[in-house]
Amino acid sequence: MIVLPRRALLALQALALPARAQTARPPAGPITMIVGFAAGGLGDITTRALAEAIRAREPVQIIVENRVGASGAVAIERIARATPDGATVGLYTPSAVWIIPNMQTVTYDPLTQLLPLGQITVQPLPIYVRADSRFRSWAEVLRFARANPGRFSWGTAGARGIAEISTEAAFRHEAVQTTTVPFRGGSEAIAAMLGGHVDAVASTDFGPLLRAGEVRLLVETGPVPPAGQDIPNFRTLGYPIAEPVAYGILGPTGIPAPVVAWWDAALTAATRHPDFQAMADRNFAIVAHESAAQNQASFHRSFEAFRRALSTQR
Repeated sequence: MIVLPRRALLALQALALPARAQTARPPAGPITMIVGFAAGGLGDITTRALAEAIRAREPVQIIVENRVGASGAVAIERIARATPDGATVGLYTPSAVWIIPNMQTVTYDPLTQLLPLGQITVQPLPIYVRADSRFRSWAEVLRFARANPGRFSWGTAGARGIAEISTEAAFRHEAVQTTTVPFRGGSEAIAAMLGGHVDAVASTDFGPLLRAGEVRLLVETGPVPPAGQDIPNFRTLGYPIAEPVAYGILGPTGIPAPVVAWWDAALTAATRHPDFQAMADRNFAIVAHESAAQNQASFHRSFEAFRRALSTQR
């Protein structure tokens, strides 16, 4: 029997490792994770929980930075212009990468200037009211809106985002007039609803309020019903836009392959971390991780799907 020296044995073991494990390396210096929504909203909560889960596995410094505006588009513009070293990444949601660029001119091209690094969750997006609201069902909202054009008011986490676009399309389908009130984030919209300034909110930020019994869900905009909730959804109602809300992480195009591999492994591990999964459960999110390669393919498919859907709304 041939006995190899320890150094030679370790070298052979290294050669047997997957290429990704050999080449992965973290970004140099501190990492900045940008979120395009106000503190306290679900986008902010999800990003911070993800950062903590990554820190639990990797000896890296991560700073979460809020760049609020234009339903996340301000943050995405910042990411697209960042140095492509993997040290500046951020949260994406459908609004800033699939909806706004398909409706108006923006300073970034999602398909050429952004590199998806991994999907992390899929999030229900219901329309909800205070628990003591007179509106007990979606059908009651529609009856009131038909009898009182413009009087039913509802808030969103940002102008021209997925909540606003899909809900406005639903109301147009029903031939009713309502009043849309965009806010800077889901937490601001909720505060307005709880204070009686708007009748309802369409956003992903409902989880803790639902668990506390403070809100009632009326309808789900995408085919991802919150656990335990028997409510209609836009797809079964035949409304024009009924897409789920995907949350993921992306950076600027051009990040070196070893750093992409590091992010791939970091996001895989972070989405499996018990604390991250507990955060998702509290907020009725579904942990739905996609690898970098999978996410790059699905990102492009979703962009085209929204382009087709939105073309019918112009």
